[in-house]
Amino acid sequence: MNQTKYYYNEDTCRYEVVVPSKRKRFFRAFFYLIGASVVASASLLAVFNYYPTPKEISLDAERHLLDQKWAYLDIQEKNIKNALSAMQVDDEDLREILELDSLSNDVREAGIGGSEIIDDESSENLIFRDQVVDQYKKIAKLKAQLSVQNLSFDTLSKYAEARDWTWSHIPAIQPVSHKDLDHLSTVYGMRMNPVLHRMMPHKGFDFMADKGTPIYATADGKVILARMTFGGFGNQILIDHGNGYETRYAHLQRANPFAVKEGDVVKRGQLIGYMGSTGRSAGTHLHYEVLKNGKQVNPIGYFQMELNPEAYDKMLELAKKNVSPMD
Repeated sequence: MNQTKYYYNEDTCRYEVVVPSKRKRFFRAFFYLIGASVVASASLLAVFNYYPTPKEISLDAERHLLDQKWAYLDIQEKNIKNALSAMQVDDEDLREILELDSLSNDVREAGIGGSEIIDDESSENLIFRDQVVDQYKKIAKLKAQLSVQNLSFDTLSKYAEARDWTWSHIPAIQPVSHKDLDHLSTVYGMRMNPVLHRMMPHKGFDFMADKGTPIYATADGKVILARMTFGGFGNQILIDHGNGYETRYAHLQRANPFAVKEGDVVKRGQLIGYMGSTGRSAGTHLHYEVLKNGKQVNPIGYFQMELNPEAYDKMLELAKKNVSPMD
């Protein structure tokens, strides 16, 4: 509240009101306005500091949303990279085992097409929209590479299944257990027939053991013959393994020779019959043949790789005796 100032006028002997000059009134008004402006500015700053504007609230919410998306994308990218790297290492190992070529970098570096997520992000009014969109593109590329890797695994799985089927249907073990084996004739080709006493081709191996010794299928397949036959083989079994492979097991025993019948599907190592000496035979043994596309091939390459060292040594020992074929 302004206070009125007085002074004593000696001429009139009275107290009169002091009237300030125009200069003083100007400066008084000026400083008053300056002071009022400072107070107003300080008040506004205080209000803005404690009470953000709607624009600031919107920007803060936008930045918070962006931070969340960025953190999520960063974690997702790292997880995908780690998973993809591990899968690619496994993929290369499997391809080496299966003897397949490695995937080229051009195939692994898969490209990407459009993305609804990218389109949606592009339409948002984010300050760092370009960075977010770029991150989404990186992740989309990683996902495309992951799809390529999954497709590769599917291919490897199918190839492995096919290889497994092929391997299981190729003769790869001996038809007679080593513990039962007494002698082995690996004579393959022309030899003196012990029954007819003349030179004739011998197209298989002869395994000698006691009568009734178990005989096993040397690969998965289907029994296409299991009966007494004429022409020298006596009771015999013929198994079709597919892929052009067949195996023959001849001279089985006379009584109860078969453990399978025609049409049966058998597995490698399954009991199929018992050793004997039917047909044109000079003694108890199993005549074993491997046929490829209808022609006999030397069986030596179709079981020795499956032998353990002890069994392999025994096979060599028996083969060194050079026992003559029994048929």
